[in-house]
Amino acid sequence: MSKLRSLLAGTVLAGAVVAGVAAAPAQAATAGATTASSYTKHWFEGYSGYGRGESSGHRSYYKGFYYAANGRYYFDVDVWDRDRDRENTYVDFWYHDDRGWHQGRRLVTGGHGKFRFSYSAGGGFDGYKFRIGEGRVGHYDWSDYGRRSW
Repeated sequence: MSKLRSLLAGTVLAGAVVAGVAAAPAQAATAGATTASSYTKHWFEGYSGYGRGESSGHRSYYKGFYYAANGRYYFDVDVWDRDRDRENTYVDFWYHDDRGWHQGRRLVTGGHGKFRFSYSAGGGFDGYKFRIGEGRVGHYDWSDYGRRSW
């Protein structure tokens, strides 16, 4: 009886160890996924102004999101030039900090462009604005600025 009890106890103990070892990688993967997805994405979008003879379906368009992580703000922006008039679409990105407004980037595409960039959260970074336009230099159909502050 003593041998049977020892054998059963050993089997149960071995099963518990195997189950714990198998669960550890799954728990680690879940913890990593939770950390990566814990950043809140903030969405934004906008359209260009109208050019001569254009319908709303021909307006240039951008959409994207930003999130804050590790002391930086990360931006992911898609831009579409939808009118096929051989003129580029431009998206101006401006940011605000303790010293005022600064032009950060000008994104340019003649079709579809995907842009990723980041800025340090230091220096009082407290907002941004985007605008989109299309045309040729000096003759853009600029939209109003889309602004975000925090």
